[in-house]
Amino acid sequence: MITIPLFEAMAAIGGRVNRPVSPADYIHSVVYDSREVREGTLFVALKGQRADGHDFICEAEKKGAVAAVVEHEVAGIHIPQLIVPSVVWALGDLARIWRGRLNIPVVAVTGSVGKTSTKELIAYVLEAKFNTHKSRENFNNEIGLPAELMNLNERHECSVVEFGMRNLNQINYLSRIARPNISVITNIGMSHIEILGSRENIAKAKAEIQEGMDSEGILILNRDDDFYDYIKSQTHCRVISFGTNHDADIRISDVRLNENANPSFKLNGFSMEMKNSVGKHLASNAAAAYAVAVQMGIEAEDIASRFATFGALDRHGSFARSANGALLLDNTYNAAPDSIQSSLHTLSELAGNGKRTVAVIGEMLELGAYSEEAHRHIGKIIVEINSPDLLVTVGKNAILIGEEAHRKNWKHFEDAVAAAKYLSGEITGNDIILLQGSNGVRLDLVAEEFKEKFVHLQPILN
Repeated sequence: MITIPLFEAMAAIGGRVNRPVSPADYIHSVVYDSREVREGTLFVALKGQRADGHDFICEAEKKGAVAAVVEHEVAGIHIPQLIVPSVVWALGDLARIWRGRLNIPVVAVTGSVGKTSTKELIAYVLEAKFNTHKSRENFNNEIGLPAELMNLNERHECSVVEFGMRNLNQINYLSRIARPNISVITNIGMSHIEILGSRENIAKAKAEIQEGMDSEGILILNRDDDFYDYIKSQTHCRVISFGTNHDADIRISDVRLNENANPSFKLNGFSMEMKNSVGKHLASNAAAAYAVAVQMGIEAEDIASRFATFGALDRHGSFARSANGALLLDNTYNAAPDSIQSSLHTLSELAGNGKRTVAVIGEMLELGAYSEEAHRHIGKIIVEINSPDLLVTVGKNAILIGEEAHRKNWKHFEDAVAAAKYLSGEITGNDIILLQGSNGVRLDLVAEEFKEKFVHLQPILN
């Protein structure tokens, strides 16, 4: 069990205390959910949208909290209160010293597209050899990342975490807390371009991942990305590259899909296949994971065996087949131009043998001034690949996809509920269906409609 003297925690967060602290007081855990408090917990009174942690300090005290971190003193509390300007900053400071207690490698992953899938794949491979900690989905910001790091304990042998961001200096902040030994940038796309204004600024924001790394750190970069040279020029770390580029350290070649869109490929000549995952784009995620695993001492044959059994997360490219033969590719968690383009290419490769391809594409949000260009670009891709057979667009700006695509069989709906109603009477057992759009468009409602219709929908497992 990791323990930190309460005095040390006070020094780390720079707060003032409202009552004397005993030298015998130690912290065994740090939480911001009063339901998770136990003996020896330091309770951090975060203010959320629906609740204020200051209202739960009494409950935390009763459960055995040793102290509370607060922004203002709460009356009637007998445990010490460490008063700070920001409990969020204090949480980050606490996570920094917690992580410092463990001399284990931390792998951090960021990127515009595929960072969650890549994080999951890296962790899955490492789990074969190490007791591996990994961050939960969406625990990738200034609150979630510190909380995940403080789940580390002395039994863990490595950690794999994800860094999200919406603006400059956010990844910098997370990196200085996590102090990664190995960092991965999957790519530089258009996610959050509405806030950052350009892909150049997105590249700057993602490159901040190295700010918490020392000179012995390793930065793993996509050699096929437009911003590879820029990011490499900014780093003080060793760089390992991956991609189809002939100069890549981890070179991807011979990428193919079978009839279920499961990819096979070679990495530096080693044959790999992903029997329970879908799409050619996974070769890139796998190459990044391969680079990490090799640096962690795992042999290529063992990496290949893990790739073969890896399955995608729900709503992140999970693929399922109904009892009557219909296929559903569920990518409803989020969307960006690059990822939708990749999904459309996957869908087109599954066409034939009497199967109809159906693409349900939702609006891509947070693109700002680039929104029209990005949506029309997807329409042009549809023209280029001459697929799908039926196009359904959902959301205000998604109509631009249909206008540019010029598909005879095109339907547009303003919301997912209307689209689900239409599709529930349209889908047959001969269909291969892609669902993808930004999370806010709620295409998950369409997926749920399908799952109710196809009662026997089950994941594809070879």
